[in-house]
Amino acid sequence: MTLTQLVDSLVTTAQVGSLYALMAVGLTLTMAVVKLPNFAHAELITFGAYTALVVSLFVTTNPLLAIGVAFPASALLAWAIHRLVYRPLVRQKSTTYVLILSSFAAGLIVRYSLFLLADRYDLFDKRIQIPLQVLVEIGPLRLTNIFIWVTLSSITLVALLSLLLNFTSLGRQMRALADNDTLARVLGVPVDRVVDLTWVLVGGMAGVGGALWGLYTFVDPLVGWLILLPVFAAAVLGGMRSFVGTILGAYIVAFGENTVMLLLNQTFGLDFSFKPAIPFVIIILVLLIRPQGFGGLGRSATEGGNA
Repeated sequence: MTLTQLVDSLVTTAQVGSLYALMAVGLTLTMAVVKLPNFAHAELITFGAYTALVVSLFVTTNPLLAIGVAFPASALLAWAIHRLVYRPLVRQKSTTYVLILSSFAAGLIVRYSLFLLADRYDLFDKRIQIPLQVLVEIGPLRLTNIFIWVTLSSITLVALLSLLLNFTSLGRQMRALADNDTLARVLGVPVDRVVDLTWVLVGGMAGVGGALWGLYTFVDPLVGWLILLPVFAAAVLGGMRSFVGTILGAYIVAFGENTVMLLLNQTFGLDFSFKPAIPFVIIILVLLIRPQGFGGLGRSATEGGNA
């Protein structure tokens, strides 16, 4: 492995890890507060990517506006799915298995609706139209404006979510609901309002993650589904509840997919087509060796703090 290859793989790890962290903390929040492994999270990511793509193609190439519009668009979609699908099922006291299956169904409806629209308007395999510029080039290190947008936006949003959970009334209510929903109701927590706002936050962050992924790679109706597995792997590494663990897990997954995969290719000739297997291996190893993941590294998402 040459120095240039190593540096490139580490830059990619930082970029992809930041994206995985942004998407995975929303998934962790869903599982901690709402108690639902939401497989429609993939379509929230895709919807945000397509929103940013449409804005960049037909309105403006300003990245701030394209990314900014993705937040409310995906937030509204997440809230609508919750109100139309999940809330009625919860009120019927449906089991977790039924809710998981409903998340698959909701995701499929959104996904194939996007397929129809993409086919109608020729929006397959498009890149968000943000001009690429090289900002830093020192030896083998090469950083572009896309790298800056992706990493800074992801880190900023994750930090803002942590501040919201730690220092706001909504954050305390979300933690109370996550700890014990029955007790939270007894204490007067407005559960329906908190759950609504949780879905808004989760959807918005997933949408921004999709928009940033579209800046980094491409946009098509399967983009969210194709990256859902590494996002889940990051959440599993976080023990499904720890923000610190999830963020660390996101960078570990990205490191495995990029630097480790490159090392295996260079050393053992392992083909890059095996790259999608790395999140599977991580999930299996974590569940076998340490099911709680990195949850013990800090307080869980339901206990506040930066965890």
